[in-house]
Amino acid sequence: MFMENCGSCEYMGLSAFPVEEVHKISVLDIRMANADKHAGNILVNKGQDGRFVPETVNYIKSLDAEEDIALRNFYGWNLPSGCARTFRVSTMLLKKGVEKGFTPFSIGNIMCRENLNKQSVIEEVVQEADDLVLPGSSEAAFIETVSQIMDRRLGLFA
Repeated sequence: MFMENCGSCEYMGLSAFPVEEVHKISVLDIRMANADKHAGNILVNKGQDGRFVPETVNYIKSLDAEEDIALRNFYGWNLPSGCARTFRVSTMLLKKGVEKGFTPFSIGNIMCRENLNKQSVIEEVVQEADDLVLPGSSEAAFIETVSQIMDRRLGLFA
């Protein structure tokens, strides 16, 4: 969709962006598991004040991946099972990370690989859950296993 804007953020200094606005972008990118965020694909509008850090935290706490998936399905945008799983796990990581006081940067580091040959922490969590859950188990059982492993692994970062 075309959005009125003043250009991309690559032409402005970092001080032009309120931290709260950057956090909004981070919330979306984490939930969508977006690994392609760069200055050229962030559009800028001027004149908006984004001072609401507690509101962002409250918003994140209110997120419900299952409700969001159901809403998408209701409107005919059925997520493939792998995409839905990624969305559930990413939303869970965002919520648990915020609960522990992690920054978007630290959550992003959990999601990203250090290099192509080493899995990210979140990939390790999902792989461990996949290894533990019996074949034919429900998605809910898998997600609960991910949650338990994630709690243990995130405790190491605190």
